[in-house]
Amino acid sequence: MSEQRLIRKYVNRRLYDTAQSRYVNLDDLRELIVKGSSVKVVEQATGTDITTPVLLQIIAEGQRGGTPLLSAEFLAGMIRLGVGERDPELPGRLDRALKGAMASTAARPAGSSPGVQHGTAAIAAAG
Repeated sequence: MSEQRLIRKYVNRRLYDTAQSRYVNLDDLRELIVKGSSVKVVEQATGTDITTPVLLQIIAEGQRGGTPLLSAEFLAGMIRLGVGERDPELPGRLDRALKGAMASTAARPAGSSPGVQHGTAAIAAAG
């Protein structure tokens, strides 16, 4: 991955790409990420890292049109996992499962059928 891009979010909810010295929107951030950039989003006023909520917002926006990336069953499972006492190793297992899925997608010949697990089966596979 390329160098991490610092994005500042101002009180007026505008996002500013410090590397390009310009305001950006969620679609711009999605494009940066698709092209391999790593982003870090911080609130300008407090310096608080808000990268995760912004990335979730990008995913949520993408769910509105076309075929959803994440099923309702998968999202409900994620909510259930976040309640109560959390397994400290779960984030690492989920990251490894995603990297494995991305590697198998990249290795799959064009036009072949994906063997991706959906819903809570994907969460269980991470465990």
